[in-house]
Amino acid sequence: MNIEVYNQDENRFHDNRDDESFLTRVLNWFRNLVRNHTPFLIFVIAPTFLVFLYLTLIATPQYISEAHFVVRGRSGQSGISLSNILQSSGSGATSENTYVVQDYIQSRDAAELLIKHNNLLDVYSRPEADFFARYPFFALPRNFEHFYLYYQWHVLVEQDSETNISILTVRTFRAEDSQRIARALLDAGENLVNEINRRQRENLIRASANEVQAAEARLRDINHKLAEYRNEVALIDPMRQSVPMVNFVTSLQNMLTSTNMQLNQLQKSAPGSPLIAAYQRQADILTDQIKKSGSQITGSDESLVPKITGYEDLMVQRDMQQRILLSDVASLEVAKQQANQQMIYVDEVAQPNAADWPAYPRNIIVLVIVFFSTLGLYVMGKLLISGARERNLR
Repeated sequence: MNIEVYNQDENRFHDNRDDESFLTRVLNWFRNLVRNHTPFLIFVIAPTFLVFLYLTLIATPQYISEAHFVVRGRSGQSGISLSNILQSSGSGATSENTYVVQDYIQSRDAAELLIKHNNLLDVYSRPEADFFARYPFFALPRNFEHFYLYYQWHVLVEQDSETNISILTVRTFRAEDSQRIARALLDAGENLVNEINRRQRENLIRASANEVQAAEARLRDINHKLAEYRNEVALIDPMRQSVPMVNFVTSLQNMLTSTNMQLNQLQKSAPGSPLIAAYQRQADILTDQIKKSGSQITGSDESLVPKITGYEDLMVQRDMQQRILLSDVASLEVAKQQANQQMIYVDEVAQPNAADWPAYPRNIIVLVIVFFSTLGLYVMGKLLISGARERNLR
């Protein structure tokens, strides 16, 4: 009986010693590991572990709102369809305008617009944002230049080379903020396109419109001169009003011709006839009347000929100016059609979304990058130190 108790105690003693020896071996192994790999632990494991603590305990989730859009023009397409949107080839002007919209979205003007109308500074200064991700970062001064650099990190616009569709991504600390800022940027881009259309239309139409206005002014001036001339000569239409006078003179000449014929016949057939004196008196009266009426048509500055000449000159000027005006109006309509064909617009392929899950921070990717970056620096440093030691030994 005593022998069995002794054996049990002895077994327990041996088990305790085995446990202590295992713990001792583990501690010695860990101590040796730390002692032999202290630089590796300090420069690789420690930074990675600190980044892990930051990502899991401190980092604030960040949400992305994404929108797809394309800048298109009327001249290159006859209609809007899915096949046209997905075409990889586009006009040069449309591509240039796409780059203009993209550049504007990431410009200082867009940032200032969002600060003024959408409280963008408050969006990136949310109380729940951590000190690494929020604005201003640490002790950096709170000015617009630093904020613009911060803005460029959180608002990105890229273009798909295959479909020519631009992709807008906005990253903030709240899903509704990302969606709201993305919507505001799309609206700002559309306003920019409308302003471009307005300026382009004005530039194309301005010259033709000025020509039309100048032609109208010249035509009004000619009509005014024509009215003054009519008042001056007391004739509305000298051409038409001269016709009765010419007809009257013509009738007098016909009567004079008839009277002279009768007078010649009487002088030959009856030289002593008393009618000869009557016909002679009638011929003299007709001759005087023809001279007086003729002097009203031609021969002096007060006659109809100078009046008709001045009137015809003004009428020719008015006719030419009317034709010029018609030509300028036609050119203006052509310019308007060209301006309408060259108009561009923003076609939203996908509306800004409200994310259900945060896209940042990307913990695994960040940890992998930090680990391999520090490991690479550690290996490079170790190789440099080993090379320096070898040169010293030589």
